[in-house]
Amino acid sequence: MKRALILLLSFILLAVVMVVVALKVPVPLAINSDFQVLYYTTHGLLRGIDVYDQAAKIQMISERFGTPLEINFIPQFAYPPWFALSTFYLGLFSIRSAAVLWFETNLLMLFLSVWFLTDGWKPLYRLLAFPAALIFYPVLGMLAIGQYDFPILLGASMLVYSIKHRQPVLTALGLSLLTFKPHLGGLVLIAGLLHLFLRRDEFGRRALQYTIGAGVFLFVVGFLADSAWPLNYLGSLLNYRGLGHITTCSECVNISVWLARGLSGESSLSQAGAIAGLLLIASVAAFVSIRPRLWRSPTLLLASALMVTVFASPYLYNYDFILLLLTFAVLADSKNLTERIVVFLCYLAPTFVLVAYGRAGNIILLAVTIVITLLLYLRARRAGIDVPAHAA
Repeated sequence: MKRALILLLSFILLAVVMVVVALKVPVPLAINSDFQVLYYTTHGLLRGIDVYDQAAKIQMISERFGTPLEINFIPQFAYPPWFALSTFYLGLFSIRSAAVLWFETNLLMLFLSVWFLTDGWKPLYRLLAFPAALIFYPVLGMLAIGQYDFPILLGASMLVYSIKHRQPVLTALGLSLLTFKPHLGGLVLIAGLLHLFLRRDEFGRRALQYTIGAGVFLFVVGFLADSAWPLNYLGSLLNYRGLGHITTCSECVNISVWLARGLSGESSLSQAGAIAGLLLIASVAAFVSIRPRLWRSPTLLLASALMVTVFASPYLYNYDFILLLLTFAVLADSKNLTERIVVFLCYLAPTFVLVAYGRAGNIILLAVTIVITLLLYLRARRAGIDVPAHAA
């Protein structure tokens, strides 16, 4: 009880400090980029506007600016309604203060992810991991534009930690966070549920029960954000796919788009999607072929599901590669010096290349993805030797 009270007071104090900083410290962040979609969605939510009612949101923004705006002034909000509900507080502030508060929230989620992922590391290495996370270039990009991947990284990291320590409530929370961006967290979510189901032990049953409860809660609470959210959410996804920069996938950074450009000289989401389907089948088949070994280590199973997502997804931007942080952490404890050096170089290379060449250097992220996926596959093949049979 005393520990819970201390944690509650600490959380309240941290929240107060974050709000004061957001209100008083001018941080130069992009407010006309991805963040504005989330901001105006939460701003409208607090004014009774359904999160998927694009026309009403544009009308609200038009009245605020005092000029008529096109319906595509900002993209459609294309995320589950509980994402907006969990960040409703952003709509209480001006967009600049809200951007700083979201920056702080993302930074907090990043450091929590590092804390979960470095469990068991030597104290010095664990301490160094926190500033080290900030020099990975996709992390800097994600923080600067206010994108929404940190809940996925936190959910996956939390899941690795909670399964390791058999904490069912934390497991359910981690699985819930993976739903915030289903196209990134979906495979990890499935892998986590599959692991819990196949455990056939008390922890697995309790974690599944809590997860089902969390799923029902999220489904019901979603109606607070939109009275017909299941249909409207589907509609938002379909409308989002029709945006010009999505159909052409002009700024996508992934292996399927790179192959599509190499084969036809141009790229589109449909072309990349067909190639991505083949990559997905091939990568899943490769990891399934060693499934008896993967079952011995849920950490490797979850990391494999994440890497299949990064390897095969047809819709990724360079900031989405922050998810590689989880796999870097998993591979960093290798007993093989050569493997550790390769992981270290893969971690540093994107920052140097992207700083030097900008978007033209995005190919380094694809090269790193391929190398890290191969290293993870080889680690998983050795799992039967490296990981005791009773490990969970």
